[in-house]
Amino acid sequence: MPLVCGLVFFWPERTIPYVDDLFFIPWASEFAQTGRHLNPLLAVQFPGLESYHLQPRLHFILSGWFLKAAGISTATIVLYEFLCYVATSLVFVVFCLRLNLRTAALFTPLIFAPMYVVSGFRLELTGSFFWMLGLLLVLPVAVRAGTGDTRQTGLETVSAVAGTALLGIAPLTALSMLAWSVGVIAVLQIWRLRTRQASLVRVLSEGLVALAIAVALFAVSVNFEFAEFFRQIAYHSSRSHGSGKFNVEAIFRAAMFAGVSWAVFRKSRTAGMIGFCLAAGQFFGAFVHDRPLIRNLAAAMLFLLAVDVLLKDRWHRVKLGLCAALVLALSSNFIVFYVLSKPLPNRQAVVEAYRQDLADGKRVFIDETMAHHFLDQKTSGALSWTWGGTFPKGRPTSMGDLKEGDVWYVSEYTLLGYLKGRHDVAERVWPKNDYPHVLQFSCILGRHSCNLPAKRWTMMRLERLGGTVMATELGSGAGPRPIDES
Repeated sequence: MPLVCGLVFFWPERTIPYVDDLFFIPWASEFAQTGRHLNPLLAVQFPGLESYHLQPRLHFILSGWFLKAAGISTATIVLYEFLCYVATSLVFVVFCLRLNLRTAALFTPLIFAPMYVVSGFRLELTGSFFWMLGLLLVLPVAVRAGTGDTRQTGLETVSAVAGTALLGIAPLTALSMLAWSVGVIAVLQIWRLRTRQASLVRVLSEGLVALAIAVALFAVSVNFEFAEFFRQIAYHSSRSHGSGKFNVEAIFRAAMFAGVSWAVFRKSRTAGMIGFCLAAGQFFGAFVHDRPLIRNLAAAMLFLLAVDVLLKDRWHRVKLGLCAALVLALSSNFIVFYVLSKPLPNRQAVVEAYRQDLADGKRVFIDETMAHHFLDQKTSGALSWTWGGTFPKGRPTSMGDLKEGDVWYVSEYTLLGYLKGRHDVAERVWPKNDYPHVLQFSCILGRHSCNLPAKRWTMMRLERLGGTVMATELGSGAGPRPIDES
C-alpha cells in the first residue's frame, strides 16, 4: 500500500512545493555538497552568518547525507519525503498490530500519505519518524502500566530507555516536536508511577540515561556551539513566530483528543493512554509552534485507534466505511489535481530566461514552484525567502523593495492559489484575479490542499526597469506589461 501511495502522491512532476521549501532544501543541499550549515538563498535575510543555527540541525545532517549519496534533484528530494512517509507509516502499522488493531494498521498508509503531500521538506519529516519509533519502543511499558503489571524485563527496560531517548531526539530535528515528546513522556511516566508499574527511582534513572543520549547527540549536532545555537534560535523564533501567544484552536483540539481518549480508555487502557499522550502533546503544542504534519498525524492516529477500539469486530463494515470516507476526504483534491491538471510547455522558456538573468548579473528571486518544477532544485545564484521584513516573502504587501534591475520569478499558484490573492502584489499582477484551479473541495489539510492549479505551472517574471515593474507570463508568447503600483 505505501508503494501504491508513492506512485499516486509522490510523483515528482505533480508534487506540490511547500512555502518553506527554500529555507530547508538549499540548507540540506549545501551540507551535502560542502559540509557547511548555510543556505545561499537566505543571504538577504541573514547576512554575515558563517554557520546557521536557525533551526536544529539533525534533519539537515541526515537528509544531507542522503542527498550526498543520491544526488540533489527534485526527484531525490521527493524520494526522501517518501522514505520518511514509508518509515513512519510502517512503524505505526507495527504499533497497531501490537495492539491487535488490524483495521487501523490497514488504513494507516492511505490516511498518512495525503498529510505528507502538504508538508514539503520540513523538519517534521525526520522528527515524526523518530517520535513514532520512540512511541513504539515505549509501548511495552505502556501496556504493563495499562494493565497494572509491575513486572518489567531487562529487554523492556532497554526498550523504554531507547524509546524515551528517541522522543528526546525528535525535537533535535524540529522544535515543534518538543510538545509532542513531552506529552508522551509526561503521561506515560505519571501513569507508571500511579499504577506502581515503576518506582520513582526507576523512572528517574531511565529518564536520565535517555536524556544523556539526547544531550550528547545535540552537542555533536551543533558542534558544541551552545551559546550561538540559542542566540540564533531565539532570533529566528522572534521574527517568524512572535512570542507570548498561544493557539486557542490547539487547546480546543486537545480537549477533543482528551474526550475521545476517555471513551477509548474505557475499552482499551493502553490505546486510551496513548490517546491521552496525544492530547497532552496537542495541549503543549498550543504554547509552541504547532506544525501541520505532526498534529495531522496525531489526529489520524487517534481516529484510527478510536474507530478500531470502539467499534470492534461486530461493526467491521462500519469501521471500513468510516476509514474509507476519511481517505476519500483527505485525498480527493490531490487525486483530482493529478488527473485533471494539464502541464504547460513553458519549461524551456522559463529556464532560459532565468539563466540569462543570472548571466547578466541581476539579483534574482525565485519561489518554491520555480525551484521545484523548473530548476530541479539547482538554485545556485538565486535568492528567496518566505517571511520577514524583506521582499519577496510569502505574503508580500508591496513591490517597493523590488529594486531597480531586480527580477522575481513567482508562480500564479503561489500568489493566487496558496495565498488566495488577498494582497497588494497579486491584485496588481493579476487584476481580475481569475485564477483557474481544478475542481476542489474543502481545504481539510490547510491551504496547500486546495486551489490547485488547472495548468502546471504558470510562471510570472517580474522586473523593475526604469522605476516600473514589468510582468511577463513566461511561455505564453505575450510580451512584458507594466504593473500599476499606485
